[in-house]
Amino acid sequence: MGVELAKPLELKRGAGWPAPRNQPAKPRQGMSVNAVVGMGLWLILWGGYNTDIGRVMKPTFPANTMDFIHGVRAFFPMLAGWLALLLIFARANRLAYWIMGPLGLMLVYAATGLVSSGTVSNAPIDALYYGANYLAIVLVLLAIAPVEHPLPDLLKVLRLTWIMGTILTLALLGAIPFLGSQVMVQTEASPIGARAYSGVGTVMGMAATRNTGFARYAAISALAALPAFMRKDRLAVRMFWGILLAASLYALVLANGRTEIVAFIAGLFLILGAEKTKRTVNFLVGAAAAIVLGLRGFYSKFYLYFTRGARFDPTLTGRTKGWEKGWHLIGQSPWMGLGFQADRHYVGVHMHNAFLHALIQSGLLGGGAIFIALAIVWYYLIRYFFRQQPSDRSLIPPEIPAIFLFVTLSSLTESTFAYYSAAWLLSAPIVAYVMALHQHMRNISLQASQERRLRIRLARRQSRVIEPLPEVPPAIPGGVPD
Repeated sequence: MGVELAKPLELKRGAGWPAPRNQPAKPRQGMSVNAVVGMGLWLILWGGYNTDIGRVMKPTFPANTMDFIHGVRAFFPMLAGWLALLLIFARANRLAYWIMGPLGLMLVYAATGLVSSGTVSNAPIDALYYGANYLAIVLVLLAIAPVEHPLPDLLKVLRLTWIMGTILTLALLGAIPFLGSQVMVQTEASPIGARAYSGVGTVMGMAATRNTGFARYAAISALAALPAFMRKDRLAVRMFWGILLAASLYALVLANGRTEIVAFIAGLFLILGAEKTKRTVNFLVGAAAAIVLGLRGFYSKFYLYFTRGARFDPTLTGRTKGWEKGWHLIGQSPWMGLGFQADRHYVGVHMHNAFLHALIQSGLLGGGAIFIALAIVWYYLIRYFFRQQPSDRSLIPPEIPAIFLFVTLSSLTESTFAYYSAAWLLSAPIVAYVMALHQHMRNISLQASQERRLRIRLARRQSRVIEPLPEVPPAIPGGVPD
């Protein structure tokens, strides 16, 4: 037994981490109460999307039944935040790890923005409302993460929110025949001959979706469906994912959101390179496909599609002009910012850059905190999804880094993580998931180290027990020699 315990720990090929014999119990696979609560809270957060407190502030509210429904929905995120607070108080003993990480830094960002919203903003009610909604997202993650095995629960929340993105994609795609010319812009640059959703008008009492929003839902839906389609499974299952992937890609092309297309392509490459065993084959097939597309004149057509039949616009459809105005805003309150929605209240335009938007809203203090948080998440994403992959590949679904890369790149021309938005609702749980994965891998590493030390001690003890007795010299006849 002692010899067996003294054997070195084996490394599984490609695991990057030792696989101790007595690993911590594998996280449960069923639906836990915490997962149900987490998904319920996230659905409540989604319930407040595409509405605002402004309609409640009007003297004519409620103008009709639909107006009343949207007015009530405006408070759903704050309801989710309040319920999350109750859970946080109940789980306070497990909260330290999460507060000391990226979620704690995002809490600093939200709190700083709330302070400046109430003390500096020229529209404090609206600013506080959006700040409270953003804070609710962080609180919900802090409520569902501090459990013994949060990974499966957070993965279910992630998949639920991606289902929401898919539902929005299919709903907007299916609504086009009914809305017709109201949402379609004819263009010869697109292979489909049209671009969908210009953001003009209202639909069911809500602001109409812009083509960039439509493209964002479609791209995330496609990135979530692609790994499932590539996975070996029954033909019927793969056909389902294939149809969903094709519909999402069609919606992405129809939307013609240029940043979203670039970010999607980057996410696609990340998925193809995620699995080490298939990486070379995937890129060889991709290179062959790229050559074939080039021979068929795809790239010149893609350039016309990407520029929408015109020359490349260096202002990025006016975004750079808004960024210039945003830089001047930072100087008015560089440390604390001007509160949430400051770009709308001080400049009158949407900032279309999450990094600049964060600095305007929460200053160097809050903006710097969330930038550090994102950097930490990216560090662990690269570490565990690509460099030191765990032996259990179910812990590292390739769509997670792909979607986070998509949102990060989109942040250059959209506000994504800087405020309460669909893009952030679709991706924020990744922050908690990655930190839960780090905690899980650290526990395994610690257990492996403890077992290794135990084996060494047992081996030493066993060697002392079975060590032969020292030889005794034979007796000499006649007594002691001279």
